Amino acid sequence: MKTWKWVNTLLMCTLASTIISCSGNEELTDEITNTGKDELITITVGTGANTNTRVSYDDDKVGSSNEDALKWEEGDKLLVAGYADGTLKGKEIYVISEGVGKTKASFTGTAIEGATTYSVYYPSSITVDEPTGGATFSPSAQTQNGNNNTVHLRDNIFLQATNVTDLNDITLEMKSSIMKFELSNIPTDIGSLKSLIWIVETDNGSKNMVLNLSSIADNQTLTAYLSFISEEMSVKANGKFTVILQGDKLYKAEREIISGKKYEAGNRYTAEIDNSSETMQWEELANMSFTVKVDENLGFNIPFPTSGETPANIMVDWGDGSALTIVNKGTTLSDGDGFNYEYAETGEYAIAIYSDQVDETEQQIPKINFRYNRNKNNNCKKLVLINTPFLNTGTEDFNSCFCQCSNLISIPEELFDKNIEVTSFESCFMSCSTLESIPTGLFDKNIEVTSFESCFQDCSKLESIPTGLFDKNINVTNFNYCFQSCEKISNIPTGLFDRNTKVTDFEYCFEVCSNLTSIPTRLFDKNINVTSFFGCFQKCSTLESIPKGLFDKNIEVEVFRGCFSDCTNLKEVPEGLFNNNKKATNFMSCFSFCSNVTLNKNIFSNEGNTDRFSGMNMLFNYCFQNAGEQNENPGEAPELWKYERGGSTWNTTGCFYNAKATNLTSNNEYNTEWGTPLNWN
Repeated sequence: MKTWKWVNTLLMCTLASTIISCSGNEELTDEITNTGKDELITITVGTGANTNTRVSYDDDKVGSSNEDALKWEEGDKLLVAGYADGTLKGKEIYVISEGVGKTKASFTGTAIEGATTYSVYYPSSITVDEPTGGATFSPSAQTQNGNNNTVHLRDNIFLQATNVTDLNDITLEMKSSIMKFELSNIPTDIGSLKSLIWIVETDNGSKNMVLNLSSIADNQTLTAYLSFISEEMSVKANGKFTVILQGDKLYKAEREIISGKKYEAGNRYTAEIDNSSETMQWEELANMSFTVKVDENLGFNIPFPTSGETPANIMVDWGDGSALTIVNKGTTLSDGDGFNYEYAETGEYAIAIYSDQVDETEQQIPKINFRYNRNKNNNCKKLVLINTPFLNTGTEDFNSCFCQCSNLISIPEELFDKNIEVTSFESCFMSCSTLESIPTGLFDKNIEVTSFESCFQDCSKLESIPTGLFDKNINVTNFNYCFQSCEKISNIPTGLFDRNTKVTDFEYCFEVCSNLTSIPTRLFDKNINVTSFFGCFQKCSTLESIPKGLFDKNIEVEVFRGCFSDCTNLKEVPEGLFNNNKKATNFMSCFSFCSNVTLNKNIFSNEGNTDRFSGMNMLFNYCFQNAGEQNENPGEAPELWKYERGGSTWNTTGCFYNAKATNLTSNNEYNTEWGTPLNWN
C-alpha cells in the first residue's frame, strides 16, 4: 500500500456534468479609469486544450477529451488590460453577454483607448500593476464544504491570455495548479476536522496555504483540494512537504523530498498519505497553552523576541474561535510579525501555541518572556494560568520570565522539563504576588542551573516550599534573594539544600519571610562552599530560635552581615553559633534590632577564646545594635572589647549601641569605641 503518492496529471477540458457559475460579485481592485470614449465592444473567448475549467473542477474527468467540458456561466466576468508599446493604457471588466452554456462566449465592456495589445484574465479580481501591467493572482481563502468536494475551486483557478491582438480570437490557458490530498488512517482523537494546512520549504523560505474544512462527516479519511500558484509552492532540494490537519488536536505528516519538486502551471498533483509506513506516520504537533485575561486594552502579544527567526512552523490558536495564525519557519521576528493580536472583546482566553518540530530535544519555539518581550500590551499583568509545560525554547535562561505576572495563580508540573540547557532562573517568578504554590519537581530536569537568584522573590502569597525542590540542581552556586519577601512561608523543608554542594551565596535568601517560625537543624550542612549569608534571615519577625550548629559546616563563610537583623521575636542565640566559621570577618548588623533576644557570651567561641579574631580585619559595626532592648531577662553579650586584635583593624562603631545585657553597663571601658549600651539598671 502506498504511503505517499505523487500524481502529475495534465488538466484537460474536464467540466463536470453540473457547472457552477463564476462568482458574479467580483470587484476590480486598483481600477484604472478609461479616459477615452465609453465605447462598448464585444470580445469572444474560448479555452485551450490545457485549460481545466474556470468555474468548477471534477477530478474524475482529469484527462478527458470531452469537447463540452467547459461552458461559460451567467454572470461570468473577465479583466481586460490594454497596452501600447509595453505601457498599460487601462483596464476594464467585461461581463458575459452571449454564449451562456457554451464553450465560447461573448463578453461586453468598455474599449480601452490607445491599446494595441491585450491581456485577458479570469477571475476579474486579478491585480494588474502599474505601469508595466504585470498580473498578480493570489488564491483567496479556500473552504471545502464536505469530503471530496471541489466547488470551492471555482474562484481560485487562474486563467489568462497575453499579447492578444485579436479580441475575437482569445484562448485562455490555466496558470494555476491543483493539489489533491488523499488522506487516510487519520487518528480518531483529532475530532471534527477544521482545516488542512499545507507547508513546503521553497528556495524562498517556508510557504503555507490553508484549506478550511466544513461538514466533514468522517474524520479518518479526507479527499481535499487546493488551488495554488505552482512557482510559489515548488519544493526545494531536500525540502520538506508537510500536511497538517486541525481538529481538536493538530496532527502532521511530513516527508523530505531529496530532489525537490517543481510544479508546473495547469497540472493537478496528488499527495497520498495512509499512515502505513514507519517513515510517514501522523504525529501530533507539539503544543503548549496558557490563559490570559484581556482588559480594555484588547491587544495581546505572544511574548517572543523581536529579533531572530522562528525555529519551526508555528501556529497560534488565540482561543476566541478565530482561524489559526500561521508563522512560517525562518520568519524574522519583529513587532510586525504574526504573533500580535487584537481581541474583539474583554474576557479570558486559552491561547495554544503549536510547533511542527515534534522532537522536543530540538528548539520548537523562540525564547519566551512575559516580562520583557513585547510588553507594550501589558502581557505580564494579563497572564493568569500556565496550562501546560513549555515547549523547547532553546534558551539558556528564564531570567525574569514571569516577573511581575501579578495575576498568575498556577503553574504546572514539568513546566521547564523540555528546556534542559537552562542555566539560570534569576527573578523567574519575581513579584508573582498571587502565586500560591510551587509544583513538586518543578526544576528536576534543569540540572545545569547555576543560579536561582530572586527566583521567588516577592511571591507574597506563596505558602510553602516543596520538599526536594532543588534536589536535582547540583550545579547551583547562587540562592541570593531566592525567597525574599515570601511573607506566608512558615517553614523550610528539612534538607532543602542538601544536594546543592556548590552554593557560594545565600544572601537575603529568606529575608522578610515574616511568617517563618523556625529553621531546620543542619539546613546548611552540605553547603561547605558558602562564602556569604548576608541578610539571609533578616526581618524574619516571627523567628524565635536558631538551631545549634546551624553554620558548623560552613567553614568558608566570610560574611554574616545582617544575617538575623530585625528578627524582633528571636529569643536566643546558641552557644558557639560561629565557632567553626574561622574565615568570617563581617558581622556588621548581624543581630541589630533583635529586640527580644537573650544574648550568649560565647556566640563566637564555645570556650570564649579571646584570640578568636586575632590578626583579622573585622567588621563588628552595629552588630548588636538595640539587641535585647525589650528583654526583661537579658543574657550576657560577647565581650569583644576584651578580644585580642593582633595589630589588625576593627570597625566597632555602634556595635552595642542601645543593646541590653547583664555585662553591658554605661560606664564600661568600651562605651566610646563600641557604642553606648542601654542604661537599664
